[in-house]
Amino acid sequence: MKPEEEYILGAMGDAYFDAKRAEIQFYQKNREWLEHINDLLFACFGVRGKIFKRDVFLLRKRNKRMALRITQLQQELIRDGRNFVAGLFDAEGSVYLSSKSRIPVFDITQADKGLKNLLFAKEVLEREGIKCFLNGPYRNRHGKLMQYHLRAYGKRNCGLLVLRIGLKHPEKLEKINLLWRA
Repeated sequence: MKPEEEYILGAMGDAYFDAKRAEIQFYQKNREWLEHINDLLFACFGVRGKIFKRDVFLLRKRNKRMALRITQLQQELIRDGRNFVAGLFDAEGSVYLSSKSRIPVFDITQADKGLKNLLFAKEVLEREGIKCFLNGPYRNRHGKLMQYHLRAYGKRNCGLLVLRIGLKHPEKLEKINLLWRA
């Protein structure tokens, strides 16, 4: 599996994929990141989607060959995992200052169905020397499914996330850099 394919699988943690309709959809506030995903779709599958503006941006593509390859990739073993975690964090992660201790926190939130992704991400992060915690399940007052959080605390862990995992989301990278310097 190519690193770009791993990244797309991770980013699909916050995507809609319908194998029967051969369609994938990514929703994001940041258009620049969706353009990066579109470039990866072209590099991996030779297709480009179309980006629409709704309340957020939407990248959508329908292609049978792409859907078949994504289905195959979902069955394959991910070897390294760093690109998968980068895609997952770029799609679903957030960075903020802890309200109590004012230290940087990075957090990836997934519903019940994404628990497997979080467990794999925790394994990869710990292998890279990033101490993290899986918290949950929590009931979200706006959702039906239980939620889990994968969190790491402190400047050191945020710095290692950037250096060893290789994030691509421009807004999240900028925010991590600001919090890391603070």
